[in-house]
Amino acid sequence: MSEPKTWHLDNGVVAIGVFEIGGQIGPARFRFGEEQFEPLHEAPWVNEAGAADIPMLQHLRGDFFCAPFGANDLLVEEGRDHGLTANGRWRELEHGSERLLLELAGRVAGAKVLKEVRLEPGQPVVYQRHTFEGGAGELPMGHHTMLRVPPGEQLLLSFSPFSWAGTPPHPVESDPERGRSLLEYPQEFESLERVALAAGGTVDLSRYPTLEGSEEILLLASDPRLEFAWSAAVAPESGWLWFALRPNRVLRSTLLWLSNAGRYYPPFSGRHSRVLGVEEVTSFFHHGHVASTGPNRLERLGVPTSVRLSAGSATIIDYAFGVVPLPPGFAKVASLEREDAHLLLADGLGRELRVPFSARWP
Repeated sequence: MSEPKTWHLDNGVVAIGVFEIGGQIGPARFRFGEEQFEPLHEAPWVNEAGAADIPMLQHLRGDFFCAPFGANDLLVEEGRDHGLTANGRWRELEHGSERLLLELAGRVAGAKVLKEVRLEPGQPVVYQRHTFEGGAGELPMGHHTMLRVPPGEQLLLSFSPFSWAGTPPHPVESDPERGRSLLEYPQEFESLERVALAAGGTVDLSRYPTLEGSEEILLLASDPRLEFAWSAAVAPESGWLWFALRPNRVLRSTLLWLSNAGRYYPPFSGRHSRVLGVEEVTSFFHHGHVASTGPNRLERLGVPTSVRLSAGSATIIDYAFGVVPLPPGFAKVASLEREDAHLLLADGLGRELRVPFSARWP
């Protein structure tokens, strides 16, 4: 089989690569005059041949789409974690300087899957659309976006209003020979600023990293009344602001993966640190297909954990993320609103930032 290729898109502000295997986006470079930011993560082992046993993990970088999200323990044709969309090959249908259209080589639950990645002239935003044509059954799915926190810095995190927040039923890493998790599992919390620790007390997770040498997962179920939901991270010292948006009708929650040198086994080997996964999903945490489509705690609370595919119809998942320079004195994002052709971001001190954004999204 030929070596996997990388397609490139560039609109003068954003330059990205899209990897043939898993459709992974990375690197992603955002340029503003003399300033340049590359906040997306790339695992330290991506150039080590045979470091991981599945393509998604071997090439771990940036952002990729997962269907099913998490453990792939139901589909007989594909058993790798995060599914064929994250591990299989994508083939080119159309490729221009600012738009790429791909088709997955293989089907997911009987559905043909298309991936569109596009840029808009002059905008610091990456737009994505995944379309499932046909198919049948329920699937957990979502975007797996990862940021790398600059050395010696903390990101300031904020999110649109959520109706429920908590941790999975079990610690991410429970065997002390393999890794470590420090939060209390399971738990519910009302604010990221006060999340319970297993040893007692609380920790403020609105700043990351906070816990050293740990792997944690938590989920924020977005307020169902929202038309769209957003996530934001501010790097005060490096001077960038990252944001992401999703329509709230399909992807319903934000899963946070706090990966800070808490896994000791290969390929992580204690070197996967200061990585923040901001993963927009409809899923029962990371527990996979069976757990997300059967009875579970979130489903009982009215939080959807899977998306239904239907023969003869299309299921569309839109997502967008971007980066802008941080204005002087701007604190963490307190609100994000849509205008005609802009986003309006504001902090809690009354400072505002307007970002050009596609009026035709989604």
